[in-house]
Amino acid sequence: MPVPKISESMIRQNTSDKSFERGKEYVRSQAVRDLFLRDQILQASVAGSTYYRVRIGFRDRGIQTAKCSCPYDFGGWCKHIVAVLLVGMERPQIEERPSLVEMLEKLDLEQTRKLLQNIAAQSPDLVDLIDIQIQLLTSIKENRSKASKTNKKTSKTEAQHPEIDRSPFRRQLAYSLQKSLRNYENSYYDEDDPFTDIIYEEIEKTKVFLEAGDCFRAFVMLYAIAEELCNYTKEIENYLGDVANLTDHLDLAMAEAILWTDFSVKERQKWVTEIEGTQDTLCAELDFSLAALIRGWDDPYLQAVLQGKEKPENLDHQSPQISTQFKRKKSTLHKGGNVYVHETNQYQLVGIRLRILQAQQRFEEYLNLAKDADIFTNYISMLVQLGRHDEAIAEAENVQDEDQAFAIAQQLLEHGFEKQALYIANKGLQLQEEDVKRYQTVEFAEWTALLAESLGETGILLNAKIIAFKLKPSLATYHQIRDLNKTKWKTTKDILLKYLLQFDSFAAAEAKVNIFLEEKLFDEAIAIANTSYCKTYDRLRVMQAVINSNPQWVITKAKALTEDVITRGKSDDYEQAVSCLEQVRNGYRILKQEKEWLNYRNQLVEVNARKRKLMELVKHKGI
Repeated sequence: MPVPKISESMIRQNTSDKSFERGKEYVRSQAVRDLFLRDQILQASVAGSTYYRVRIGFRDRGIQTAKCSCPYDFGGWCKHIVAVLLVGMERPQIEERPSLVEMLEKLDLEQTRKLLQNIAAQSPDLVDLIDIQIQLLTSIKENRSKASKTNKKTSKTEAQHPEIDRSPFRRQLAYSLQKSLRNYENSYYDEDDPFTDIIYEEIEKTKVFLEAGDCFRAFVMLYAIAEELCNYTKEIENYLGDVANLTDHLDLAMAEAILWTDFSVKERQKWVTEIEGTQDTLCAELDFSLAALIRGWDDPYLQAVLQGKEKPENLDHQSPQISTQFKRKKSTLHKGGNVYVHETNQYQLVGIRLRILQAQQRFEEYLNLAKDADIFTNYISMLVQLGRHDEAIAEAENVQDEDQAFAIAQQLLEHGFEKQALYIANKGLQLQEEDVKRYQTVEFAEWTALLAESLGETGILLNAKIIAFKLKPSLATYHQIRDLNKTKWKTTKDILLKYLLQFDSFAAAEAKVNIFLEEKLFDEAIAIANTSYCKTYDRLRVMQAVINSNPQWVITKAKALTEDVITRGKSDDYEQAVSCLEQVRNGYRILKQEKEWLNYRNQLVEVNARKRKLMELVKHKGI
């Protein structure tokens, strides 16, 4: 069957030019082997320095995932993925093999047992993985069964959850970590460290339990990860330096599972004691998890907030029913502050609570909490989603920064409030701070400009384009501002050029060259060409533009670039060297110094005569 909805342009968008060309070379050399499609996953082996496995997953007639076993990690798809996709595009029919479900349907119960036993005999470590999967399947079945019955209410002071054996989870994690450590030490992989990917994958697995409604089991699995990491503190310190780099994500995941779980007071006390002991061994703070257990949902302050009632004046409101080994850390509360900066930065914990409240459709409590915690964007967004548009628009007047404005404006536009969205967006742009989240603000400015253009608001459009130019200069934006402001262009142009001269960023080099050359500001263009971050292509354009007015600079600069490229000895860059050499020749000819040019040219050829590709290019160019 044909690979669905893949084009060369789509492949190019997801890879670098170099990877695309190398992928084409692999196709020409027939390096792609054993190409087949199984259960909407295109698979193949690609012969390189070794054989690499490529897996490309499809969904809704588009690519969902693209993975390769090679160590490439420089952004975009690797050359092996490119090669497989190109071959898949060319073949009218690809062998389709049965899915796992289709294969298992051919077996009876006894054959299925025998299959699992044989696989486990070949890979004994799979037994623990099978153990975990069986717990998952039985957990989901039990949970659905419980949901269909009326449960007796259990006292909040009594234990409600059965003990779960954590050893299978820990054994499976230990196996994965030990394997990753061996591979890392033998340089089989190029990951930054042998821990992070493994731990994040294990955390991701627990989401299946959360989605199935077995939140307690998800928590237990996450806590098992923390327990097992206690055995690797020395290795973590060696590879990561600080265990907090690894445990912060785990701590938040545990906190979420805790807040989804209906713990009794007795259980909360038990787990507070356990977690405090584990964090002591791990030398890492698990403050989010502890705060979730200690505060729970029955905290007096939190309850008052959720119900929209008057809040207790005393902020030291830890539940007297839960005792702790350590004195909880508290930060000073300034006037106008709130409880959510109590202990560690608890805004992340509030974010978890808000997700849970939204999932449970407790919308008024969501609004009360978001407003009290001063999480402005969430508060406005929920008002919009609930159809309380007038309230949302009125509250949006209090927008405090460009990030809030962008998020709120997008929400308003989605619900058809175009003019109000533009008003909030324009207000937010006036709040933007230069050099802060520069590229996010550029996106915001361009979004605002498009909306303003569609509504015929030329003034806002011009303002948004000027802000976009100041944050990320480009010749295209420069032209757009000129076309929008023809009557005052001279004044505006002087302001933009003055700003551009002061704008110090390597990312703006191309824009500076483009604009300075267009405005005949050759000295300014030369200054950019002399910087270390200016690309060779842009330097060549400057040379071509100023060669009549400043041939000596062109000769000096082009010589240096030519010799530098040749000295580095990368044959792929020889075309750049020859292009620069052309400029040396042109400069000498303008100065009518043919003899000096021939002396330089002949000496260069003599020294580099053995560089065959370079000499072929010199001959081809007629230099």
